[in-house]
Amino acid sequence: MKLLKLFFVFCCYSAIHSQCPPPVGAVAANPNTVYYAGGNCTFYDAQCNPLLVVPAAEASWSCSPALAAWVLVSPVAGGYYEFPHYGNNMPQINFNRYMDPFWNCDTIYNELMLLDGVGSSANLMFEPAQIISVKNYNYNTSFTPGVDYQLNGNTITQMSPNVSASVTTTFGSGLENKQHSSWTNVTYIPNRSNWNSNNNFTYRGQQLPKTMAKLNNQLPLTIQAIGMSITCGLNVSGFIGDPNNFQANVPYMHSYIDMLGTKLNQVFGNNTSMLNSSCGGKTIAWVDNYCEPLVNPNNPDLVIIDMGMNDIWGTSTAAFMNSLQSAMNKMKTHNPDVEFILISNMLPDVNGMGAPANGAMDMYGFRAAMMNLDTVGTVVFDMTAMSDTIYQRKGANHCTANSLHPNDYLARWYAQGLFEIFNEPQGAKLNETSFGNVEIYPNPASGSFTLDISKGSIPATITLFDLNGQKVFEAEQTEAILTYDLNSNIQAGNYLLKISNGKQSTEKLLQIR
Repeated sequence: MKLLKLFFVFCCYSAIHSQCPPPVGAVAANPNTVYYAGGNCTFYDAQCNPLLVVPAAEASWSCSPALAAWVLVSPVAGGYYEFPHYGNNMPQINFNRYMDPFWNCDTIYNELMLLDGVGSSANLMFEPAQIISVKNYNYNTSFTPGVDYQLNGNTITQMSPNVSASVTTTFGSGLENKQHSSWTNVTYIPNRSNWNSNNNFTYRGQQLPKTMAKLNNQLPLTIQAIGMSITCGLNVSGFIGDPNNFQANVPYMHSYIDMLGTKLNQVFGNNTSMLNSSCGGKTIAWVDNYCEPLVNPNNPDLVIIDMGMNDIWGTSTAAFMNSLQSAMNKMKTHNPDVEFILISNMLPDVNGMGAPANGAMDMYGFRAAMMNLDTVGTVVFDMTAMSDTIYQRKGANHCTANSLHPNDYLARWYAQGLFEIFNEPQGAKLNETSFGNVEIYPNPASGSFTLDISKGSIPATITLFDLNGQKVFEAEQTEAILTYDLNSNIQAGNYLLKISNGKQSTEKLLQIR
């Protein structure tokens, strides 16, 4: 692989690399960084203790381990190169607007569409109540309704060649790559009358109690992502690590992992450290093989595992889950308190160049299996079904940089949805004080559940909320142990059960199947 922009990492460029004499021939290495090496690699920490030996086949494209400070390549002449994700261009975005949820914000800013010639058309996600602006990729040119485009419902049709003047498509790595200059930006006030609120991403923090406790108390929190190219940031507009296929361009947006970290620090105080140990082309088996040296030394409180897009080339669902659960077990053995977000990934554009025809089916298979792990301590973030919904409304071609990677618009869905996991709605914020000796069984429940509270706590009001904070069930408990039959209209999912007697209150997660 010949890359246009590489930088060779010389030794002694940072104080951390001067704590011991490095092994003869070693060069400096940064931790959690994508690299290329022309031979076997032995990584060392700052005290020159060996961390990891990587065979040449893996070292030709991988991610350095946590705590890496030095690397010795054999043969030395093979060289060691690291790849930055971003250049010197700062993002030219209004961050708060970019993170305002598409599904409930008053105004949608810079929704992307591909208009590639007079007569071409594209759909907006929602029918606009009002179009505010239609602009080119860098916002320098505004297009005029009735001259450059026409609007019919949620469909915009190109009338003038000016709209597609900067559209550029290149071919590489077996993919058709739409350059960042190709997109048209539409800002509008949406009419969501035909939008099902069940499609919204929601608060899931009650499943991540340890993470939420640190966020809410503004304690230091470490989140680490481990994934593949999409997790790295391919191919958002600010990413420079894929120069053969994409040139970074306005608005220079960063990855959804970076945007999530920025938003968490903005809302919960500047106490969250976000690490990203992702590498393009990897499968879930790679996570299983390398999570111990890449993740465990960092002792993250929360690990985001983002795999699937490369597994649609031949990984069975059973093998996918075996590797996933093995990796999670290795991380939990090291740190029993670690919590997880498992990303069920976006669908590939199966009609685009380079995507396997069975890719969507396989991704849904991974999703269904991962859902069985969705419980306290583990959240499954369902980008599979959400991307399916988005594609049905807009078309995958308008949401993807190529058939496998999101454009800025779809990457914003990731960032917004991931943040929503931690964003507790006001309606669900319940003051919790000690209630003591509360048991729910069975949990998960199907048809009914039994609630056991101490006799001194009755009578108590029992209220069931969905994760949007909407009340779906309420009853008075006048006995210490009581069984409740669930209304058949209550859908399967995760719910928040509040128990309150006016003096004390508590909340428990109840899963309904």
